[in-house]
Amino acid sequence: MNNLHFMHPAWFWLLLVIPAVWGMRWLRRSHQGQWERIVDKHLMPFVLSGKAGKLGLLPLVILSSALVVAVVAMAGPAWEKREVPVFRNQQALVVAMDFSASMSAEDEKPDRLTLARFKLLDVLKARKDGQTGLVVFAGDAFMVSPLTDDIDTIQEQAKNLSPDIMPAQGSRATPAIQRSAELLKQAGMAKGHILLITDGASDPDAAKSAAKEARQQGYQVSVLVVGTAAGAPIPRGQGGFLLDSAGKTVVAKVNLDELEDIANVGGGVFAHAALGDADLSALSAQWQAENDGKLTEGQGRQVDTWVNEGYWLVLLLLPLAALTFRRGWLGAALVCVLLPQPEQANAFGWTDLWKTPDQQAQQVMDSGKPADAAKLFHDPEWKGAAAYKSQDYATAAKQYANSTSTIGQYNYANALAKQGKLGEAIEAYERVLKADPKNEDAKYNLDVLKKAQEQQKQNQPQEQQNKSDQNQQQQQKQQDQQQNQAAQQQQQDKQDLAGKEGEQKEKEAEKQAEQQKQQQADKGKQESDKEKEAQAQQEDPQQREQEQATEQWLRRIPDDPAGLWRRKFQYQYQQRGTQARGDEW
Repeated sequence: MNNLHFMHPAWFWLLLVIPAVWGMRWLRRSHQGQWERIVDKHLMPFVLSGKAGKLGLLPLVILSSALVVAVVAMAGPAWEKREVPVFRNQQALVVAMDFSASMSAEDEKPDRLTLARFKLLDVLKARKDGQTGLVVFAGDAFMVSPLTDDIDTIQEQAKNLSPDIMPAQGSRATPAIQRSAELLKQAGMAKGHILLITDGASDPDAAKSAAKEARQQGYQVSVLVVGTAAGAPIPRGQGGFLLDSAGKTVVAKVNLDELEDIANVGGGVFAHAALGDADLSALSAQWQAENDGKLTEGQGRQVDTWVNEGYWLVLLLLPLAALTFRRGWLGAALVCVLLPQPEQANAFGWTDLWKTPDQQAQQVMDSGKPADAAKLFHDPEWKGAAAYKSQDYATAAKQYANSTSTIGQYNYANALAKQGKLGEAIEAYERVLKADPKNEDAKYNLDVLKKAQEQQKQNQPQEQQNKSDQNQQQQQKQQDQQQNQAAQQQQQDKQDLAGKEGEQKEKEAEKQAEQQKQQQADKGKQESDKEKEAQAQQEDPQQREQEQATEQWLRRIPDDPAGLWRRKFQYQYQQRGTQARGDEW
């Protein structure tokens, strides 16, 4: 038992309920003890029962014991491990991200590529299970990562990618869809999802055919668009903007209809990237809906896991639970604690354990709480009487409506009259008089209502005029409310825009913090190199010269991940031969 621990210790906070319950009980008894200071000692045996603490203690002890056992069980006691197979969700996703020159356009702040990269990171963070792959494309498509569970590696690789590494420009979505489908097929996935993060497709017709073919293979194609239909110029690294063959500034516009058609043909979701999580929520909902829910066992992988032994404690709760079937025991424990009654001289006794709900409700009714009594009564007429006394005439009428007795119908008529339903009340009184012609109270109330109904008919023209005036006032009030709501909506839109801009600033601050961290790491590396050189000066001269020569050769190796990707993509592009290309952006 040295390994005994609790898997869910937060449940122990629930034990704080026990001292609170006992404190409430003590407070109740302290109020009841005031009678001992008022009544003479020789009269106490005849006036006070003196059994409040003893009779109310047993149910409370049982309730506290049951709570302790239940809390310990829910906390999950564990003391041994067992080997269990590892299961994983086989939901697969390949993200194909556009790295064409047009992704540098600044109609999205700070630019399309930055927004797309943030959305990619958000997608990866949301992937709690399943496998994910990454493909990049421009004039052609290239694999960056096959399907893998290692999301961190994909995140690091995505930071080193930019449009400069692509061997050919353009926004050809066709090879991107085809390469993504190949990755899913090579991994043996019968079903999967492809997500295009792009600002356009220079080959919309071919892309639709590729999306249709992918869907036939079991892979759905969704599109996450970055950019606007109005577009923006494409900045160049050396300054200025990109020009076409005629010398005019290129404005990279986004054809939303074409991209939406690709998503529809591919059976996926079309979403427009924006600040917030609405777009990713729509995509995630589609991926979850298409997931078959099956978990596949890892090949030969097992893991040791702690075994929750708390279910054995449930056996201890069975005897305590059996006591709750005894009529009144559970209610007695709760009433003893939660319903202090300092005004009563006699405390809770054994006879109270056997009171019916209607008897308990009548006791509440007698204490001057008809609204509470109406909730406790089971008998419809008693419930109606309590509701009527608490001026809840609608509930009273509902309870009396099905009554077959003359008194019940009389009370039903009274409840209708109190609500101003004169016609229905008159009919109810007439039914009462038909069953009991000698009911003087019904006769009197019927005459009063008939006179009130005649007076109401005489005043009807004036009431109609007043109603017309009220309608005009209400219409004017509604127009004023609509104007106020429109102004509030505009103010809310401004606040939302400010919140989105704040979120973007936070992301930019995180990016700057990462850059500062990298600079500090480089500085630490330089200091480490200096220390090595100082140590080398103290060693043998011949060995020092050999180490310096080796270090010089190592420094010639470029520490440029983006350059490695550039050379790799260039080699693959040359191996494939000349490709059909669209616009150079």
